Amino acid sequence: MKTFCKIYWLVIVMMIGFQIQTVNAQYAEDVLRLSQFGSSVGARSQGMGNTVVGVADDYSALFGNPAGLSQQKDFEFSGGLSRLGYGNDVTFFGNKTTDNNNAMNLNNLGLVYPIATSRGGLTFAFGFGRVANYTSIASFNGFNSSSSIVPTTVPSTNTYSYSDADYNSFYNNSIPYQLWLADIFTDTVNGIEKLVPQILKNVQQTGTIREGGGMNNWSFGGGIDIAPNISLGITLNYVTGSYSYDRLYQESDPNNLNSLVVNKVSTYLNQFIWQSTITDDITGFNALFGLMYRKPGLYRIGVTVKLPTTYEISETFTDNYSSTFKSDYNTSYSMSTNGITDYKVITPTVLSGGISVQPFVWLMLAGDAEYTDWTQMKFDTDNPDLIQENKNIQSWMRETWNLRGGAEATIFDWGIILRAGIESKPSPWKGDPSSYDQLTYTAGVGVLVDAGSTLNASFAYGNWNTFRDNYTWGNTPASRTSESVTTQTFNLTFSHRF
Repeated sequence: MKTFCKIYWLVIVMMIGFQIQTVNAQYAEDVLRLSQFGSSVGARSQGMGNTVVGVADDYSALFGNPAGLSQQKDFEFSGGLSRLGYGNDVTFFGNKTTDNNNAMNLNNLGLVYPIATSRGGLTFAFGFGRVANYTSIASFNGFNSSSSIVPTTVPSTNTYSYSDADYNSFYNNSIPYQLWLADIFTDTVNGIEKLVPQILKNVQQTGTIREGGGMNNWSFGGGIDIAPNISLGITLNYVTGSYSYDRLYQESDPNNLNSLVVNKVSTYLNQFIWQSTITDDITGFNALFGLMYRKPGLYRIGVTVKLPTTYEISETFTDNYSSTFKSDYNTSYSMSTNGITDYKVITPTVLSGGISVQPFVWLMLAGDAEYTDWTQMKFDTDNPDLIQENKNIQSWMRETWNLRGGAEATIFDWGIILRAGIESKPSPWKGDPSSYDQLTYTAGVGVLVDAGSTLNASFAYGNWNTFRDNYTWGNTPASRTSESVTTQTFNLTFSHRF
């Protein structure tokens, strides 16, 4: 099943009231993208395989398990940066293309604020955390001998009985007709008049898809001891984010295999270009509840529940089309469409459990397990098309357990802390092979700058396989890329306790 393959450039051409309008469609991938998060906040947690639920004793507890905040007896300031490098080896009709995309962002900035109590602990925290990064890229180039995208843009509307006004409106607004990629077929005997594509197959297809943006939590939370070794916590998150999509798709006929007619002249396609850009503004709200039991100096056990998030998305999209042909004179045709659409999505509940043990004073071992039922994510809408997509989500998605594990070793004489870990994220799509699961290997180091200040650095390397369908014929993929993705994430966090 497709994984992270938002088919934005399947912007469909529909007949609505005899007017051709460009409609930007939403898919299951939109909800999935908003429901998944990347590395945890802070270099310490990332260095330990993104474990946090059973550790949670610093600022990162605000985003991982707020119950752990009650352990913090000092004020703490935390700030950090992260850099993501995204690499993608794309195979398309036997050709391999390699490309990279990078992004640097503020990872976290906030304050832990303990309250003096006669016994137990009560600690609040507030601040910013970068919880997801959408930076990606895919470039492809290959010869498709069996199909072209052009027929997918041609509606099967019979205009034979249209009034003159409706007839003219239909063809004046038809992108493939105005670009001379489709012509009119007339059958007066059977009362049929419709558009037919002039290009069906044997085209060179190239494209670059570049994505950006991310998700930010603006959070306030606290943890309180309700018994000598038990604490509860809650974090309230106001979520803001953005998503950008830029696709340049091109088809050409380098071997002159598709003869067509342009302005009554027999010629061949030089190039068809489809440029799509999409920008999303995203807002939402959620709450994270945490519980922790501690045996000081030995182990900690944590449990969290993250409630569903309702996101409101305002989406702006633009599509620019142009065609050029091989002839004795330069012929070029172009059209553009744009629009704005708003929609809502609801993400699934996430349940997590974690444990950390300290077999030696200098060593900590930690592990997390995170359960998500991806069939519960959905569009919040009365739109019948999106309601059908919700049914598709229930059929296509599955439950997963994300597993994380890590270790932290302190070299007291040197004031150095070493960390390592691993994280496994199974694909949420039913039927995906294990090669589509995301594996991330992490390492980190902490340096005690002075009695209250620590500089932590971490590196995470991830890899997995996926694919992308450029377009389909019915339910059959007609232009598919196979992708091998690698990510390199570097985090640097400074914390000061006072």
